Order: sequence, then structure tokens, then C-alpha cells
Amino acid sequence: MSESKSKNHSIELVRIFACLLVILAHIQIVLVDGTSIVTERLFFSTAVSDDVPLFLLVTGFFFFNRVHSDSDIIPTFPYKAKSFLSRIYIPTIIYILINILYRYFTGPQGSILTADWAYLGNFVFKLNPGDHLWYICTYMSFIFFFPLLAFVCQDTPQKNEVRRILLSIAIAGAVITDLQYFFRTTMLDIDKYLWGYCTIFLIIGYELSLFIRKSENQKKKMLLMGIGLYILGFAAKILLQKYMHVEYGYVQNRFRWLQCSLCFVTTTGLFLTIYTLGTFIKNNGIPARIINFIGSCTFGIYLFHHLIIKETKTWQFELIAKFTNETTLKDVAGYYFSYALIVLAISFVTALIFRFAVEKPVAWIFNRKKKTGIPAGPSGAIPDSNPSS
Repeated sequence: MSESKSKNHSIELVRIFACLLVILAHIQIVLVDGTSIVTERLFFSTAVSDDVPLFLLVTGFFFFNRVHSDSDIIPTFPYKAKSFLSRIYIPTIIYILINILYRYFTGPQGSILTADWAYLGNFVFKLNPGDHLWYICTYMSFIFFFPLLAFVCQDTPQKNEVRRILLSIAIAGAVITDLQYFFRTTMLDIDKYLWGYCTIFLIIGYELSLFIRKSENQKKKMLLMGIGLYILGFAAKILLQKYMHVEYGYVQNRFRWLQCSLCFVTTTGLFLTIYTLGTFIKNNGIPARIINFIGSCTFGIYLFHHLIIKETKTWQFELIAKFTNETTLKDVAGYYFSYALIVLAISFVTALIFRFAVEKPVAWIFNRKKKTGIPAGPSGAIPDSNPSS
């Protein structure tokens, strides 16, 4: 745990919370009981929709911290690519191989050639794994377009003005798309919001890094702002979803997920709330070091939790049976948190082994001949041991 002393435990707390939300998102129960939406289930289902957006905000928070002028872009770009390759892409490939072989040896035996090699092929060649690994492919696109993104993500008056104009246009496109969905019409095809919703979260994450840097001595203000944004956005999401269900019978509608413009509000509020709460924890104290240590395993937790959920389906069904009255907040919360914590605990142990058996050796191979230069810097899903980079 010695390496966790210098890390930003507030960011690690956000990562841990994001991991918990990702797990909750993948163990959801149906929202309807007959033809009626169960409000308590809708409450949890809406809350977990900020899962991956939180990771995207963390990515944007760090992604451009080595770029202070246009001259920094080209020198930084290869280090970002190398960091992605060594700390995300190769470990993900190894995870996929472990996943394929595990399912082969625990399933019906046949030729090894009949194993699910398409899973690997879809990820490598099509950038479409068909499961939670889509985030890795999205992050790859951020690396590819890093020079273009970094050109506007610099803290100078001119770049700030250009970036915020573009961000405003993109968010306006998202709002118009939501309005079209609400009124069940399609007048303009602007679903990608100029940049695409994932890139919007990335840029908002960068804006949050500037805001927090300037407001670090106003913790109470940031906390109240975060809580206020989250409550307002969350309440609007709930009301819109219930309205769409009553009027049109929509159950799985866009006002819950990250494609919804209100998710920009709730995720920003949640990020500010968790981050600010983390700042009240003493630096380098035992709680902060524990948070940093768990945070260092969030990438592995993110990779393996999906497999863990599949392998513990029996326990899931038992817990659903135990909390039979899933129309009450107590039983819904009992199911979600009991099963999520089981998955989180098993995923953490698995991720810890993966970190020391795979992540660290791969990073060592890439860094053993590393020359003096710009550090690769932290990524969004995988924590960095040096928060200053």
C-alpha cells in the first residue's frame, strides 16, 4: 500500500463508487410489476445510470493535464498511446483470453477450436465486443483523436472560449434530441450531439478539473452545488420516465441512460459530491490509503465483474427469492446492496490477483527501458500510481 500514499484519494473514491454503480447496473431487476412501474425499482435503476459516465468524467479530469500549449500535444501523444497499450489494451486482451478459456474449461468440453474466439476477434478487429468492454473501445477512440481534442482542451482564454462554445452546441443538440424523443418526433437527426455523448462527458470532466482547481478552498459550496445538481437532475429523470410510461407505455426509455442530456447534470452533481466528500478525509491517513489501494484495483474490478455475475447467478436468484416483496424500498435495497457487495468483494480479490499477475508485469516490460520524458499519465478506468502525471 506504500504507493497509494501520494494518490488523489478523492478521485479514487469516485472510481470505487463508479465500479459499484457498474455492478448495480448489471444486476438490475425488471422495473414493472404487471403493467405498472415499481417506483422503488425505478429509483435504483435511474441511480445506477451514472456508472460509466463517472468513469468518463474521471478520464477527462486527467486526460489533458500535460497539455499547456499546442507545442505539448505532439510530444504527449505517443506517451498516451503507450500508456493505453500497456496499461489498458494488453491487460484487456489477457482478460479476454482468461474469460474464453475459463468458459471453455467450465462448460461442455469440445475442441479448443470451438471456444468463443469470436469474442476476441470482435474486440480486436471490429471494436465491438458486445458487452461492457465497449468502454475500452471508446477510450481507444479518445487516444486516436487526442491531438484534436487536446487542441481545444487547454486552459487559455481563447481555447476556453472555443471549447465552451462547442460544448454548448453539443449539449444543446442533446437537449433537442431529448425534446424530440419526448414529443415523439424526429425533425433533426442530431443524435451524436456534434461530438458524441461520450466525448461530451470527457470534455465536462476536463471542465471539472479546471473548476475544482479554482474552487478547492470552497468545499461547502462545491458540495452543495453537487447535491443540488444531482437532486434536480435525478427528480427530472424519474418524473420524465414515469410520464413516458403512463402516456406511451415506454419502460426502457432514454431518460434513464447516458444518452439523456439530464445525465450530464446528475453525473456532474454526483462527481462533485463524491469528490468533495473525499476532500474531508485526511491525506495519507489510513482511510485515504485504503481508498487508494482499492482504487488501484478498479480496472480489474471493471474487467472481471461481468464474469463474476454470470458465475454467481444461483446466488442472485436466491437473494431475489429472499427479498420476495420487491415492491418496497427495503427489499429492493436489500437485494441490490447484498448481491452487489458480494460481486464487488469477489471481483476485488480477482482484480488484486490480476493486478500483480498481469497489470504490473506488463507495465514493467514497457517501462524497463523507459527514457526520461513526459510520463504517460493516468487513464480513466485504470488508476495511476502518480497523480501528478
